[in-house]
Amino acid sequence: MGMKIAFISAGFRRFSGGQERIVASLANHYARAGHDVSIVCLFKSETFFPLEQSIKVYEPTINRDGNNRFLYALKIIPYIRRTVRRIKPDTMLGVGEWFNPFTVLATLGLGYPLYLTDRMSPDLRFGVVLDGAKKLFYRFSRGVIAQTSYAAQTIKRRTGVRNIIVIPNPVNAIKRTEAEKRNVIITVGRLSPEKGQEYLIRAFAKLGREDWKLSLVGDGVSREKLKALVTELDVSDSVVFHGHKLDFVKELSEAEIFVLPSLSEGFPNALIEAMSLPLACISSDCTAGPRDIIEEGVNGMLVEPANVDALAAAMEKLMYDKTLRERLSKNACRVRDELNFETISLRYLKFITDDNN
Repeated sequence: MGMKIAFISAGFRRFSGGQERIVASLANHYARAGHDVSIVCLFKSETFFPLEQSIKVYEPTINRDGNNRFLYALKIIPYIRRTVRRIKPDTMLGVGEWFNPFTVLATLGLGYPLYLTDRMSPDLRFGVVLDGAKKLFYRFSRGVIAQTSYAAQTIKRRTGVRNIIVIPNPVNAIKRTEAEKRNVIITVGRLSPEKGQEYLIRAFAKLGREDWKLSLVGDGVSREKLKALVTELDVSDSVVFHGHKLDFVKELSEAEIFVLPSLSEGFPNALIEAMSLPLACISSDCTAGPRDIIEEGVNGMLVEPANVDALAAAMEKLMYDKTLRERLSKNACRVRDELNFETISLRYLKFITDDNN
């Protein structure tokens, strides 16, 4: 008989990214395996990712609009507590550091095991209130899942949690479509300052290669600013903004090079998905994630974050060297086995259902 598993996460907001994708992927996988899966959303929103019909989705009745972040968190505590009592889960997984401390507070004393997973860069600070709440409440969880060894060490040092396990994200392996390859550099991700698209656009413009295109898949708060930058650098004819797409396999399949220009990451899903296609990949060597995935010069290239010259040089090297692109992409494809979805999802399930925790 399947278990009752509850995910407690932000939900599926307009600019959904890796955190939302992993919740949807794991929830769908466990539902298909016969488990009774619920998702307790902390925001009201449309569900961007498709979910199995058997999955129960709960949303609060109040809106985030007009509420301070911390005031809103306090307001939804009764909703979380009431919903968890209704579900009566065998295990729960809180996803995302912005609200995990309040999830712990909301479920204290209910008797249902709660595990947490942090999804952002471990070096990020969230202010005195939230950092203090993490230090105070994380230790009341049954355990924490970190995405990298560095993240695990940081969480342990800052919160005192002892039961921490490192489980990287599983790869949603992408099968290439029969699309004709073109001279395209592609990036996929939320358009926001920490994702570093500004530096990618500047590096692309610096090369002045009119025979190549830059393709950006994603949407977010930086969209208009980035469009203005493209106009300012006079590369409007060479840069394409696709917006937020659920299915971007065609765009990836047409591209020759993938770039992740992020200033910070937790464990970049977009990078491992591009590697699974496979594509020759360049990533900023940001904290944390890319260095755990890419071995420099073997299955990809690493560059200093926010370094336009270094990024331009790496891009130019791959533009001119087809043999290098083919070698890197061939090795990158191994991520399909190393981060196999079945294996990783079973590790998640084993940890959050282990009675010894």
